[in-house]
Amino acid sequence: MRHVSVSLVLVAVGLTAAFCVVVLLGFGFRGPGIADTEPALSVATWIDVAQGTGARNIVSAIYLNVRLFDTILEVLVFSVAVLGVHFYLTARGRPEPVESIPESSVVRVAADLLLPLILLIGLYVTVYGHLSPGGGFSGGVIAGTGLLLAAIVLGTKTVTARLGRRLLDRLEWITLLGILIVGLVPAALARTPLVDLLPAGSPGRVGSGGSILLYNGLIGLKVFVGSWVIIRHFVDHRGEI
Repeated sequence: MRHVSVSLVLVAVGLTAAFCVVVLLGFGFRGPGIADTEPALSVATWIDVAQGTGARNIVSAIYLNVRLFDTILEVLVFSVAVLGVHFYLTARGRPEPVESIPESSVVRVAADLLLPLILLIGLYVTVYGHLSPGGGFSGGVIAGTGLLLAAIVLGTKTVTARLGRRLLDRLEWITLLGILIVGLVPAALARTPLVDLLPAGSPGRVGSGGSILLYNGLIGLKVFVGSWVIIRHFVDHRGEI
């Protein structure tokens, strides 16, 4: 397992470096643009962004299309945070476990009722993030809180056993690689990196937004799994919730 994890980390680092090099070489300065002649947030700008991406949510259209480079770097920062928690807590060893709080029947009943709803809301916010408020980051965090609730009731060991520890560890890095690969594929097709791979589609439909829906799904899965990995490491360090 350790060799697999190290291999995935090395592949992720190499792909990240290649991604940065390709992006930096793929973009060039074209001189003064629209920002020098019109207000940056003019109505015409919003309309151009909406029509060009097919997304109704202009915020998603900007950070997953116009400013996608910044967003991918934010995903990398999140990945570094997950690695930091893992290596820091592993190096410190396990201290005296915290005394667990007695289980409450109210919490168990609430978890049975709320967990499916929380996961469904997280999925909805992720999938419809280009049409309504939401996106991969918020949807992944919402779904992650659902697993936290399950851990409070069942315990992290039970939840980890049901989900598969090795599967989640690998999935956490595979989703990062997927995000980077989707961004680099256009360069392999002699196009500018980070441009849409999919057609914009009809605005207002789930299949619209070009690659925005794909990025939202990958980011949502990345944040969902990463949040659980952080929770699990803290529990492994301090004891059950």
